Amino acid sequence: MATGDNSMQTKDLELVLHEKICAAYVGGMSVIEIVRVFWHWRVDFVHGVLRKAKLIPVMARSEYGRAYDIDARLIKELEKKGYSFGRWCLGWKFDPIEAAANLKEISEEKFGEAHEAVRRDFPEVYFEIYGGTPPPKKIWSAQSDLANPSLSITWDNAQNVYVAKVIEAPDITAIGHDWDNALLKMRSVQRLHKNIRKLDSALENFGLIESAK
Repeated sequence: MATGDNSMQTKDLELVLHEKICAAYVGGMSVIEIVRVFWHWRVDFVHGVLRKAKLIPVMARSEYGRAYDIDARLIKELEKKGYSFGRWCLGWKFDPIEAAANLKEISEEKFGEAHEAVRRDFPEVYFEIYGGTPPPKKIWSAQSDLANPSLSITWDNAQNVYVAKVIEAPDITAIGHDWDNALLKMRSVQRLHKNIRKLDSALENFGLIESAK
């Protein structure tokens, strides 16, 4: 069926995106850093992809609702992203008890990996707690993103479907059983292409582009 063919195309793009997310994480980017690439406010999507790929373990039941003695400002930022402290530690492969104890240290001589993780994921909060000046935020953009793309929707007799195509980028296509369906599928396909390009841009900046190909 036509919708099945398009569904496979969309699934193929989703697979590419998931593989690049995994490559970014294995290459050293944190969950929050990957989330920032897509301008998502919460971590559920990226964390879920990595958990399904078995790169992040499933949280133990004993961790649900467990409280840790960490700065309230950090807790607030974690909650904004949809993270608990324990879940955030899973992504960094930290023992949450040890990480919480380490973050109580305010002497640079005793700073550890947990401090560096907070500095990377939440620079403003880090410098509020430990002092200094936060670095500028990195905003990733799709290098080849089209500012004003043109769209064509034509009928394909061979496939018995409508084909939507971005004229300036022929590789961006979608199919549907009518105009509205083709346009709806195109929005999904174009969004996936855009997110893949954003992640490629971030991987290149992190020096990981070869790992993502």
